[in-house]
Amino acid sequence: MDHGHDHGSEAMGHDGGHDHGSVGRNADGSYYYTHGAFLGHIVPGLFFAVWGLWWLVAMFDTYLKALALNRKFSSRPWYYVFFGPIWLQRIPLEPLLKVILPSFGILGELWLGHESWRTLIATDGKFVVDNINDWQHSAMYLAFITSGVIDLVGFYSQVPESLELGFLSLSFLVQGILLVFHLKGPAIEVMVHLILVLQIFATFLSILAEASHRSNIVVASLRPILTFLQGVWWIQTAFIMFTADPAYDPDYMGGTMMVPAVFVMHMLWICAASAILLLIMRKVYSTMYGRDVQFNSAAKRTGEYRQLDNSAVADVELSSTSGMMMMGSK
Repeated sequence: MDHGHDHGSEAMGHDGGHDHGSVGRNADGSYYYTHGAFLGHIVPGLFFAVWGLWWLVAMFDTYLKALALNRKFSSRPWYYVFFGPIWLQRIPLEPLLKVILPSFGILGELWLGHESWRTLIATDGKFVVDNINDWQHSAMYLAFITSGVIDLVGFYSQVPESLELGFLSLSFLVQGILLVFHLKGPAIEVMVHLILVLQIFATFLSILAEASHRSNIVVASLRPILTFLQGVWWIQTAFIMFTADPAYDPDYMGGTMMVPAVFVMHMLWICAASAILLLIMRKVYSTMYGRDVQFNSAAKRTGEYRQLDNSAVADVELSSTSGMMMMGSK
């Protein structure tokens, strides 16, 4: 976890990219960062990777069911659980987790594991510099909590169309703004986090595009893919910065030059894997419904759609189960 010191920017100005305030050296010459931690990047990485993968699978599920039933596909800001007991499929599990998990994050930043509450204002009226990062992280968590609350309000009552997506995009915008002003340290550290910032702002823009094109599967796929990519890059950053890999030594320019190529490779395999996942799920759903699920269905060509709403989730599961039973009886 960083602690808000500015030694990095000063050192970069005098040492051409070497940051002796942010990087230390062991007796064997290996490097270590004086701020941040391996787990501090792995944990958010796993969170965003799982969240993005869930969105991708759940969205493909909604899309393929719409195709199978000749109904119009429309992406959602969050998705119901589409397996397990009926009661689980009917509760807003994702919004609840979006409120609960970041709340524990705030407790961890400001209270749990610390000797005392992480005070923001000192007795002299100035900010406590060592605690500012904790409050910045808490502000990011609060943005996602707010998005979850809006989702719950929309579930139990009514909100304007796309308001939930609007607050979701705001959450990523807040994350990007906080991170862009967090850039410091040697060139390679700035590089890995700058890539993360660009990717987060791309997620923000993709959600805005989705709000206007919710029936477009390609546009709707950008949010889960970019969220999953963010998680993967958090994890990759942990291995770049905190494993003392000589290939990514802060004093070695080759590592800094290689970082964008590593990111692009992650981008390519994730996009390819997403397309393969859709094709595999199409085969599975074709078997479930006893007919070939076509991407270019007759309903799509004629424009004759029936809207697939939330109340149809259980009916869709029931119809697919009945179809499989009939196939087994033949």
